[in-house]
Amino acid sequence: MVEECTAVACYLEKHGGLVSFPLVTVAGLADGVNPCAIGMMVMLLGYLIVFAKKPEKVVLIGTVYIATVFATYLIIGLAFYSVVAELQQVIHAGVVNRVVGTVLGIAALIMLKDVVWPESPIHLRIPGASKEALMKLIEKVSIPGTVALGVAVTVLETPCSLPLYVGTATVLAQSGLPLLGVVGYFAYYNLLFVLPLVVVLVLVWKGKKLVEMREWEHKAEKWMKLSLGVILGLVSMWLLVS
Repeated sequence: MVEECTAVACYLEKHGGLVSFPLVTVAGLADGVNPCAIGMMVMLLGYLIVFAKKPEKVVLIGTVYIATVFATYLIIGLAFYSVVAELQQVIHAGVVNRVVGTVLGIAALIMLKDVVWPESPIHLRIPGASKEALMKLIEKVSIPGTVALGVAVTVLETPCSLPLYVGTATVLAQSGLPLLGVVGYFAYYNLLFVLPLVVVLVLVWKGKKLVEMREWEHKAEKWMKLSLGVILGLVSMWLLVS
C-alpha cells in the first residue's frame, strides 16, 4: 500500500524549487543579520583601525574574512544536508521533520526570550570562554590569522545560526531538487548570509565611525534576535506540518 503524502509534503515534492526559493531567501537574510557574525566583524575592523593602526588593510582583511566565512558555512551546510538526506533514507521523512521542527521551535523560543528577558542564563551565542581565543586571532592582523578567525567564528557561532541553517537543509533535502540545484541554493543562501558583513565592510571603508557602528549593533541586537526567532518559528511550523 502506497502511503499518501500530506498536502504540504505533496506540494514540496511537486514544486520543490518554487517553495524553496522564497524560504531560502528569507532564511538566508534572517540568518545573516545575527549579532554573532556582525559583532565579530566590527571588532575585527575596529582592531585594525584603532589598535593596529592599519586602516589600509581594512578592505583586504575584511574581504578575506568574509570569503572564509562564506566557504566554511557552505561546507557546513552541505555536510548537514548530506546527514539529513541520509537520515531521511533510513528514517521516515516525517519523523526527521518533526524532530528538527521541535528543535527549531525550542531555538525560536530562546531567541524570542532574549528579546524580552536578555538577563536569563540560557542563550544562543558564541561561548564566552572562546572570545579570548578569538581576540588573539584578531590581534595577529594577518591573512592566515584572519582565515583562522573566519573558520573559528563560523564554527563557534553555530548556536546563533545553526538551527535555521539545519531547518533550511531539511527542507531542501525533501524538495526533490538535483544535487547541483541544492549546491546552488546553498551558495545563494550563503551569499545572503554574508551580505550584512559586506555592508559593514563597505560602511567602515567609506569612513563610517566605529563608535557609531558599535552603537548601532547594540541597539539592533534585539531586532536581530526578534527576526531570527520569528523565522525559526515559521520554519519550525513548516516542518512540523509537512
